[in-house]
Amino acid sequence: MTAYEQLAPYFEKKERLRHLMSLISFDVETTAPEEAIERENDLLNFYYAEYAGINQDPEFIRLVKAAKEEGGLNDAQALLIDDLLEQIEFMEKLPMEEFVEWNRDSSKCMEVWKKAKNANDWAMVLPYFKKLVANKKEEAKLLAKPYHKTTYDAFLDQYEKGQTEADVDAVFGPLKEFLSAHLPEVLAKQSAYALPPLLPHDQDAQAHLSMDLLPAIGYDLKRGVLRETEHPFSDSVAKDDCRVTTHYYVEDWRSSMFSVIHEGGHSIQFQNWPAYQFENHVNGRASAALCETHSRFFENIIGRSRDFAPTLLGLCRKNLKGEFLEMDEEGFYHLINQVSRSLIRTESDEYTYCLHIIIRYELERDLINGKIEVEDLPEAWKKKYKEYLGVDVPDFTQGILQDVHWFGGSFGYFPSYALGNLYGAQILHYMNQDINVAKACQAGNLTPILDWLREKDFAYDYLNPKDWIIKVTGEPMNPKYFTDYLAKKFF
Repeated sequence: MTAYEQLAPYFEKKERLRHLMSLISFDVETTAPEEAIERENDLLNFYYAEYAGINQDPEFIRLVKAAKEEGGLNDAQALLIDDLLEQIEFMEKLPMEEFVEWNRDSSKCMEVWKKAKNANDWAMVLPYFKKLVANKKEEAKLLAKPYHKTTYDAFLDQYEKGQTEADVDAVFGPLKEFLSAHLPEVLAKQSAYALPPLLPHDQDAQAHLSMDLLPAIGYDLKRGVLRETEHPFSDSVAKDDCRVTTHYYVEDWRSSMFSVIHEGGHSIQFQNWPAYQFENHVNGRASAALCETHSRFFENIIGRSRDFAPTLLGLCRKNLKGEFLEMDEEGFYHLINQVSRSLIRTESDEYTYCLHIIIRYELERDLINGKIEVEDLPEAWKKKYKEYLGVDVPDFTQGILQDVHWFGGSFGYFPSYALGNLYGAQILHYMNQDINVAKACQAGNLTPILDWLREKDFAYDYLNPKDWIIKVTGEPMNPKYFTDYLAKKFF
C-alpha cells in the first residue's frame, strides 16, 4: 500500500470534521438564538482545533511527506499533497493554544460585529477588531513565502494561489481608471430612461419568489435549502448538501432577488462538482475568485441580461404581483440595471460594483501592510467613497461595518469578487463560441449553459487560478473581455 493510500483514514476524518463544522457554522449564522451563539462558537472552535490537530499528528506528517517523495500521483492528488505540506508547515510554527485563541478571537469579533452593525457603533467592535488584526499580522508572518513581496501577499495567496499584490494592482489600477472615467457617461445615458416605480413588497411574497428563482437558474432544491441571515452567503456543507441564504428588504425586492441568484450561482457550482473531485479530496479547492466567477456570472451576466429579464419579470408577476402585472420588459430590464453612486456594496449595480471592491482592497492592503491603523479605517473609508463614487458616508452601518469579511478575519478575499467579474466575462466570450447563450436565456432554459460549465469549467476548478482560466478559455486572464462587456451593455 502506498503512502497516499494509507492517508485514506485521515482524509475521511478531515472530511467528517469539515462537514460537522459547516453544519455548526450554518446554524450560528441562520438559526441559533442570540444567547446560544457564544456557546456554539466555542463548539465550533473545539472542532477547528481537532481538525488542525491532524496536521500535527506525527504519522500523518510522515505519510504526507512520503507520498510527496513516492510520486505517482494524479494532478489532483499532487495538488492536495502540496496543500497539506503547507498546512503542516504552518501548524509546525503555531502552538495549538495560540491557534485556538486566534479562532476564539475571530468568532467573538464576528459576534460583536453583528451587534455593532445594528447599533451603528464602531467603538463597540473596535477593541475586538484591533486584536483580530494584530493576530492576522502575526499569521501573515507564519504564512510568508519567498515570492511574497509584502505582508498582504500572504493573504492573497491563501485565496488566490500564486496571486500577488503586484498582480492585483496591475489589473485594478486600469480598471479603476476605466470605471471612473466612464461613470458620468453611463449615468447620463441612463437618465434618458423613465424607470418604473420601486415599490415595497412584503417578506413572505419575496420568499416565495426566491423559491421559484433558485430552480429557474438550475439550483437543485432536493440538494439544498434557502435560509435567512444578516449577510447572505452560501456553503458546500457536504456532497449533495449545498446551502444558500439571503436577507429580505421590504423596500427593495431587488436586493434579495440578486442575493438569491448570486448565492444560488455559488451552489450550482458546488452541486456540479464531478465525482473525481470528491474521490481525490479536492472538492472545495476552487479559489475564492473561481467561486465568485460563477456567482457573479449567474447574478449579472445571466440574471441582469436583457435576454433573461422576461423570465424574472414573469416570476415577479406570479409572486409579487402589484405593479409587475402592468410593467413592460424594457422598464423591468432598466430597473434591475439601474446604475447609481451608492453606499452599499451588496446592493450596488453591475457597473460600479468593482469600485466598491477596489476601495476595500486598497484599505485592507494598506492596513495589513502597516500603512494605516485600525482606528483610521472609518475616515479612510469615507474619503475613498467620496473620491471614487462621489457619495458621503453618513454612518458606520452604511460604511465600515457593512461587510462581514474583515470582522471574521477574511483579509485577501475582497479582490476575488472583482477578479470573478473579469473571469466571467472571459468565459462568456468562449462559451458563446460553442453555444448560443442569449438563446438559452431567452428560452428561460439554462440547461445548455449548465452543461457547458459542467464539462468545461467546473470539472477543472480544483486547479490553481492561473492554470484553471487557461484550461477553460485557452488564454491567461484578460481584463479586456470585462471592459468590452461593460462598454457594450452600458455605453
